[in-house]
Amino acid sequence: MRTTGIQVSGYSFLLRRLELALVIGDPRMAHDPLRSQRRAVMVGVLISLLLAGAAVMMGLLRPQPNIDDAALVSDESGTLFVRLDDAFHPVTNVASARLILREPVQFQQSTAEQLAKFPQADPVGIPVVPGLEQAPSRELLLCEPGVVLASTNVTWHEHALLQAPSGTWLVVGKDRFLIDARAPRALGVTGVPASDQLVGQLERKPDVVLPHGPSGLPAPFDVAGRVLLADDRAFMATRGGVAELTGPQRALAEALSTVPPIPVNVADAVDQPSAGVLQGLPKEDVQWSAPEMLCAGQNGLGTPAELEDSTGNEKSAGAIEQDSLNELGLVRAVDQAPYEGPRYVAPRGTMPVATERGILLISDDGTRFSVGSQEDLTSLGFTDPTHAPWRVVSALPDGGLLSEDNARAISTTINTNETTADSAMGTR
Repeated sequence: MRTTGIQVSGYSFLLRRLELALVIGDPRMAHDPLRSQRRAVMVGVLISLLLAGAAVMMGLLRPQPNIDDAALVSDESGTLFVRLDDAFHPVTNVASARLILREPVQFQQSTAEQLAKFPQADPVGIPVVPGLEQAPSRELLLCEPGVVLASTNVTWHEHALLQAPSGTWLVVGKDRFLIDARAPRALGVTGVPASDQLVGQLERKPDVVLPHGPSGLPAPFDVAGRVLLADDRAFMATRGGVAELTGPQRALAEALSTVPPIPVNVADAVDQPSAGVLQGLPKEDVQWSAPEMLCAGQNGLGTPAELEDSTGNEKSAGAIEQDSLNELGLVRAVDQAPYEGPRYVAPRGTMPVATERGILLISDDGTRFSVGSQEDLTSLGFTDPTHAPWRVVSALPDGGLLSEDNARAISTTINTNETTADSAMGTR
């Protein structure tokens, strides 16, 4: 005989009453607490499984610190340790560790308990180093009144006349020529006041002077420094020959020659040996620059983009907002009091610089550090140094030499506070 659905339902009903009678001592089915208990047990099991899985994942992703293969580690206090010959040396900063290890390593977090398993050795490192974040590449200029400025772009000035305490200087590109103090008026050019420090950024060439004395040529070409007029052309006799005068050369010669000019025949003038006079002074008319704010760099005099308006024209001193001047560090008192502002204005970070005297790192506070070699620079994690003349950056304070030998030297300056790991990337 087949079992009916009613019989199965009744059997289940009686079985639940029996369970209730055995578990809670009450066969009445006013409510069914066992169902709630089963649900609570299932939820508890699921939560336990989730927590256990999370613990397993945390253990896999963040295992107990293991420094078996680490070359540079930091403990809980932030003190750095570098591994040398199976021993750990306290080290002043990451830069020193990189110089020692000859590669741009990063420190690995560990604990004092783990470090205690290894031999400890003498502390090493360079006490003060630049930060290890590389600044964007910029053109370095020395600007009046003695500020090294890192500029995004520079407009270079090919010709100018500077009036400095050391004299009047003709500027042609990267070169400077000492010239007669009357030259600005003779050429109809405005002389630009400049300091000897800025003038010294340019390469000195032979002075521009008028020839004098006997020329060794027959009359009327026998007097050196005499202007010879032939129709609308002009010549000047000098030792061993005759030079034709044009443009600024003619203007200066006619204004400053102490020998009265005389007329000559063009044919006679061109028959004489050719020679050169007033070397450095342009023979053709040129555009003379008179920047209000002088800066000098690897290509001579220049105006940084930060001092130009949107049209590319140089801003006047009054047009530049005070905040911008403060930011650039170029604020001057009305009475030209001694400058007391920042000596280095650049983006945050450390800038690698290649000069004719070697490689430098300039920190964001303007301290320059010498780098022992290109390998040392690579070990510190820097690439593609910008190029600048030594004379532009030589006035910045010297922070010392960054080299493997100096980094391996025993140090008595080890910072063990909690910020060491962060400050180890820089000088603080």
